[in-house]
Amino acid sequence: MAEQTTPQAAPRRSGALQSSLSIDLHSHYAIRLWEGRRRDEAQTRGKKRPEIIGMPQAISRAGIAGRDAAAGNPYADQVLVRLEDALKAATSRVRETVEKVERVLTAIPAGINLSEVSSVEPLNLDVFSRSPLGYRCVWLLVHFDQLALKVFQAFHYGLISLSERDQYLNVGGHAVRQVYGVIQGYKTVPVTYDDIRNNTARGMAATEKLGEIDPAILSGEKRSSFSPLLTTPAEKV
Repeated sequence: MAEQTTPQAAPRRSGALQSSLSIDLHSHYAIRLWEGRRRDEAQTRGKKRPEIIGMPQAISRAGIAGRDAAAGNPYADQVLVRLEDALKAATSRVRETVEKVERVLTAIPAGINLSEVSSVEPLNLDVFSRSPLGYRCVWLLVHFDQLALKVFQAFHYGLISLSERDQYLNVGGHAVRQVYGVIQGYKTVPVTYDDIRNNTARGMAATEKLGEIDPAILSGEKRSSFSPLLTTPAEKV
């Protein structure tokens, strides 16, 4: 009697993972940083101020840099390292400032209770980033939004002066703008690690346009913790 075998079932697989994210911004200061400053707004009252990208542009550029880094572009890797370092420094600075204001808010007489402050109509925004660093930029802005709320609350109840209010807000806003400055000028330049090492025409053109690459980036020693794996691993030089 011939042996019969039961057909093996095909392996089961789950579908693609999905998740959505949205944020609420409560302060006008945070909303302005989300929007940035357009070129047509950069000149007011006869004074020229630099154009500032907004959060959507920062997220987009971080995603482009991540894509380029995955394709073996050392300049993209370099900007991701700088962006991560700037985010760590800026987030730390904003958190420290939040802690200072929180100490002010808690140094009130017994019997006084302050509720959490929020906008009666916050701006709700859906957020999507192709790069984890894009989301880290968003976390920084939300931290700043919380700082702004606490600062205005402390000022409203007379716990800090006008100059102190503006100083706290300037520290936080400057931290966010510094992060924008790291990624603002990033543009794709077609070049690879091998182009730089071998001084190809593309490599020399990129070096002339963008400057010398950090040797630690070129060797692969220094990479962002969020950088994708290289399709062509960097070799030690």
